[in-house]
Amino acid sequence: MEELIPPLGPPAGWPWALGVPLAIGLAAWSLRAVRRSAFLAGVPLGILVARLGGLSGFAVLLAFFLLGTILTRLGYTVKEARGVAEPMGGRRGASHVAANCAAGLLLLLIRDIAVRLGASPAGDAVGLLWAAFVGSFAAAASDTSSSEIGQLLGRHPVSPRTLRPVPVGTEGAVSVEGLLAGLAAAILIGGLAFAVRLVDGPGWVAVALAGFLGNVLESLTGSWGRRTFPHGWLNFANTAVGAALAAAGAALF
Repeated sequence: MEELIPPLGPPAGWPWALGVPLAIGLAAWSLRAVRRSAFLAGVPLGILVARLGGLSGFAVLLAFFLLGTILTRLGYTVKEARGVAEPMGGRRGASHVAANCAAGLLLLLIRDIAVRLGASPAGDAVGLLWAAFVGSFAAAASDTSSSEIGQLLGRHPVSPRTLRPVPVGTEGAVSVEGLLAGLAAAILIGGLAFAVRLVDGPGWVAVALAGFLGNVLESLTGSWGRRTFPHGWLNFANTAVGAALAAAGAALF
């Protein structure tokens, strides 16, 4: 594994760590892109990510947020007419923040503790934690992209358990269009992480594959029904699986 030191931290200086997440949060709230609860949860999350992960880590979080927001709004009237649109005009709340970002924040905390205890910031162990962090957001982005594009453009959704056709919006359903969108999102998040020096080239591949596989496994699990597996827990499990697979793949590559 190549030794990497992100040029944009961590940590981000306090003016940046406080100002950037607050400015983005206020803009998103004023544009009605998020609910108040998401603003109140997302700004502290962004501050912590910027401090613990630097602006490089924050860029990954921001890319996930922007991608999810854009794709949720894309074709919203069509999805609303089909009864599959995200409620409240596509504005997500604090539960979405927690479900999709908790694993990544936990990994940054572990990384910070490891470095404080003497681990090399450019060592393999810390490198695996970076891969896991990015993998968690690659999985979250892949899941959101698959859902939003699949519900909008998916022509032949099927159950991943039975491969039988199901109605658009069925929990856990997959389509070729949705899966391709999910793969593209995971590649995009991995590419950004590569650009800001959080992962190397093989790590990019590991992150992209891990994010996509986490998404597919969530669809498979979700096809059993939300009554068995609450959606928020499925989202969190997706990010945790993406993190674990990304670290494992980075270690192998």
